[in-house]
Amino acid sequence: MEVKLPEYITGEYAVGTETFTIYDEEREEVLGPATGPRKISVRMYYPVQKDATAGFPRAEMLSAVKRRALEKAYFMKMPDDADYTAEYYANAPHVPGAKFPLILFSHGYQSYREGNTYLCCDLASHGYIIASIGHAYEAVANEYDDGTVDYYDKKINKKMYKCMPKAILWCLKLQKVKGTPEEMYEKFNAFQKDQAGFMIGRLEVWAQDSMRVVRELKNTYAEWIDFSKGIGASGHSMGGATAYYLCQHEPEISCGVNIDGGVFGNYEGMIMTKPFLQISCEANVSVATRVLLDTQAPARMEVFEDMKHIGFADAKYMNPGRSNFGKMDCAVMHKRLVECHLEVFDRWLKEQ
Repeated sequence: MEVKLPEYITGEYAVGTETFTIYDEEREEVLGPATGPRKISVRMYYPVQKDATAGFPRAEMLSAVKRRALEKAYFMKMPDDADYTAEYYANAPHVPGAKFPLILFSHGYQSYREGNTYLCCDLASHGYIIASIGHAYEAVANEYDDGTVDYYDKKINKKMYKCMPKAILWCLKLQKVKGTPEEMYEKFNAFQKDQAGFMIGRLEVWAQDSMRVVRELKNTYAEWIDFSKGIGASGHSMGGATAYYLCQHEPEISCGVNIDGGVFGNYEGMIMTKPFLQISCEANVSVATRVLLDTQAPARMEVFEDMKHIGFADAKYMNPGRSNFGKMDCAVMHKRLVECHLEVFDRWLKEQ
């Protein structure tokens, strides 16, 4: 079954890309072999004049290393002769004299840095710089500029929830919970307190990764980034939960979007002061109503019907027909996902 790719360069700009690695000497790695400083891999997506891409190669969106890791992790076969490049150009020149707002993006658990390439490209084409962050040993694979690779730490599977059978039962019950946002959050909060201590703890680490990237970009990208209205945050799944955490805890983050992530974290007594949009499939509404509560800023939830959790990532275009992606048309879903992001970021980062 073939899926037509979405129109994913809909703004006025073409898109450039480059990658870099950060070695955070202030933090020791605790996952994988638990040796050395925490490493962070970053892919940048940025606006480029459309007449400035000539001679620059289209960049890879899924390397052979990540393709094999995905096949193994998700039991999915992807043909070797497929084109795994996208319409973004390696090291293409930045727009001379122009600055654009910054959006931080984080993947979901066992996804990867380029896991939402089409979304990131489309946002960049509308005049944003996106820093997509690879979180070490929690992505399916991370490739670094020195040629090294790390893979998902399978020991996490035993730590993720306190008791996996009990956690699965909790999740099945949460999908059926009905009621007010307060009632649904009460059930989810009871679940995370009972089962998800590890996940709550990892949120702080992912937020630290994100802010370390910001610090690096202030040194290396300052001439291209407009920080005047703050920084946006988005992400899928655990990455979306990280976006909410960043909005709650980091003054420099001014607005955010969560793509179908359960809103893990201890926020008792906290008031959200940043505009926030929650995007959810119908099955995950009950784990995300926190965003509607205890807020002094605009907040809403957008429910995508006929969608499933993994379908919000680019895997749906590479392995079509899988039932766990949802039935919503891919092109329609992409268009709506981009519009939701622009609704938030155009308003709060560009004041349009």
